[in-house]
Amino acid sequence: MSCPDGLCKSPPSTFPPLNLHMLWGFPKTILLFSHSDIVPILGPSLAVSLVLAGPTDMTAFICGFIWLELHLLTFEIKNQSIGVEEDRLSKPNRPIVSGRISLETAQTLYLCVGMISVLYSVYQRVLLCSTVYMVAIYCYNEMSMSRNWFLKSFLGALGYVCYCWGTTIIFDHGKPLSRTSIIAVAISGLVHTTTGHAQDFRDRFGDAAIGRKTLVHILPARIARWSLMALVAAWTVGLVYLWSPPALVTIFFSVLCCIATVSYVLDHSVEADRNSYWWYNMWLITAHLLPIFKRLEDAAL
Repeated sequence: MSCPDGLCKSPPSTFPPLNLHMLWGFPKTILLFSHSDIVPILGPSLAVSLVLAGPTDMTAFICGFIWLELHLLTFEIKNQSIGVEEDRLSKPNRPIVSGRISLETAQTLYLCVGMISVLYSVYQRVLLCSTVYMVAIYCYNEMSMSRNWFLKSFLGALGYVCYCWGTTIIFDHGKPLSRTSIIAVAISGLVHTTTGHAQDFRDRFGDAAIGRKTLVHILPARIARWSLMALVAAWTVGLVYLWSPPALVTIFFSVLCCIATVSYVLDHSVEADRNSYWWYNMWLITAHLLPIFKRLEDAAL
């Protein structure tokens, strides 16, 4: 069919032009979604999984790390999508509030990463663990259970349990958790349930902005901080008794406990709380390494 001269035009494209700058910056955007969780989540989860699974090969480690990162990323994308106002106050460098990615694109990315996580779990034979995790993050985010101080701690702890559970099985080439592993993973959940509000001190202003009530807001400031000190100290004593580490390790673990908790009590500024939380995570990672002494003891028998 012919067209009159000068009147034929190509129809407008329904697809936006390819943004090469966006594609080039995409890996950094993905990193920024979970950057703040490298120490508090990836560190303890990988530590306990390596301890419980024992020596593993590089292929199994990479597979376990990918599984862990996919599930963590699924949670963080959704959590940051619904916590934009909170992040504007306390974490303005995150991808959505900084303008690196739109809210609509983040939602699409959440669905894609979540689907990949589940399919990868089927491949790695940890679908039950992944299902429990997905239900937990749905309750945490979509059902707004994170606004309740107890449910926030419980669901957060359940997330840690799933991280350790699934990653340990993958590191151990699909073998089910041993009795020692079950105890260690369950204790990890209890530790996070009872002391996980250590992170809420640094985030208290952002939480208040969205109406989230954590123990930091419910309890008087001194009681909240002193109770955290008591709980971390109690866990330090209990874990040393349970796993029987050598004297030098016990001293090191106790020193970390003192540094983290005393700093929470002495300085209530947000910057100090960020530093205190870093020390708390060093204590937490060490706590997750202690079961290795039980494994060594069992191996010697």
